[in-house]
Amino acid sequence: MKDKAYFLTKAQENYPELNFTVLTPDITEFIATNGDSVLLDLGEHAVGHFSFTFDRVNIFVDSPVRLNIKFGEDIREINDDFSQYNGTLSNTWLQEEIINLDFPQNITMPRRYACRFIKITVERTTRPIRLSDFSFKASTSADISVLKPANTTDDLLKKIDRVATNTLKECMQTFFEDGPKRDRRLWIGDLRLEALTNYYTFKNTDIVKRCLYLFAAGECNNIGFLPSFVYETPYYHSGATHIEDYALLYVVSVCDYYEHTGDIDVLNDLLEICKSQLESFSATLNENLITTKQDGWFAFIDWCPGLECLTALQGVYLYTLERFSDVLKTIGDKDYQKYSALISKIRSACKTLFYDKNANAFINDYDNKQLSVHSQVWMILGGVIEGEEAKKLLLYCLHNKNFKQPVTPYMRHYVIEAMLKLQMKAEAIQYLKTFWGGMVEIGVDTFWEAYIPNDLEFSPYNDRMINSLCHAWSCTPSYFIRKYGL
Repeated sequence: MKDKAYFLTKAQENYPELNFTVLTPDITEFIATNGDSVLLDLGEHAVGHFSFTFDRVNIFVDSPVRLNIKFGEDIREINDDFSQYNGTLSNTWLQEEIINLDFPQNITMPRRYACRFIKITVERTTRPIRLSDFSFKASTSADISVLKPANTTDDLLKKIDRVATNTLKECMQTFFEDGPKRDRRLWIGDLRLEALTNYYTFKNTDIVKRCLYLFAAGECNNIGFLPSFVYETPYYHSGATHIEDYALLYVVSVCDYYEHTGDIDVLNDLLEICKSQLESFSATLNENLITTKQDGWFAFIDWCPGLECLTALQGVYLYTLERFSDVLKTIGDKDYQKYSALISKIRSACKTLFYDKNANAFINDYDNKQLSVHSQVWMILGGVIEGEEAKKLLLYCLHNKNFKQPVTPYMRHYVIEAMLKLQMKAEAIQYLKTFWGGMVEIGVDTFWEAYIPNDLEFSPYNDRMINSLCHAWSCTPSYFIRKYGL
């Protein structure tokens, strides 16, 4: 197996070039004194650096001027009182700066921001001041020139596609970020969905390759799973979190990449890492081939409050085994026979042990017999249930209030993937329109990290102010619209 230095070198070889665009807000000059404020609108969501000029009006400024500068991804964020924040994540992610200016000058703020709106408030000045030359230098590694309109005649789907591609564009920086405001990391779950959408929009396979190598360089935990996220600034560092479904989906991401590009060199570089993820996961199976909870590990699946994840995780494992087995068969790797045989045994075990005909659902004792859409979707994607039986199950759980429902665009992606696997194209279109279309109807520029149509205050972190309003895992409507001709 190649070592960390090799993988980091390969990642660096695929470092993307950033493209820059200068945006000028709707207001060019602002003359102000104590307490005055101005709201700048860039006209679109952007990721980058803000600059302006500070000068006197007529009398020289004889003491420092203090400004409060607030950046918001939407107007509601601008109007939020950040001092009232009470979430579980650090409030330093909230985009607000206090700066003191000693004399007239041109200012380029050193930090990067993700925003559409910028509010500047003069907190203290002894004399009138002039602020002007407002400018925002936006960055992305997406090449807009290669993006073609979606081939659909449906107006709502066109709007959804535009917002989805803009979401991906904003998250494409020097790697696939999960959110350009927060957390600015490369996560496996987001990578997989960003890469899928990128293949049908901006077509930058080098950045996908870079991200796969960055994870390959990461430190595995004591069970053997890859880290679920990595940093690259100011130096490479792999995160301490190891999410089991993400480790499996890394394997799927490698399969996606190979199937899309045919790049056998990358596949060969990463093959042993992929096998090690599956071998590590097999160690969690009991005598019935059912995964059981391990000390010090974590499965994600969705931010649904109180969700039990083991049944869904079993489905992710089957989904991964099938995808990887197919790739191994294509390249003539005999290990595919081992994985194929295991798939059949595990599917049989899941159908026997989990499927409750009376409840019309997959129920797992290890999940405290919880009913969830998540479990049913991943049993479908794992091939445990198929055809008309699977269609009835999926529709039943999606419209039954006793089942826990998805709350993130991430999990809703897999709902649609299950629908399309079952040839439920009309249902997939309606589901996509209802969920992502609901965000379009409230005027979003980019799709959100978490969205519940009837609860716009919902947050996985106990305070909506910290939510990311441009989040990578919500970009896949463009993938579905463009690949499947929705």
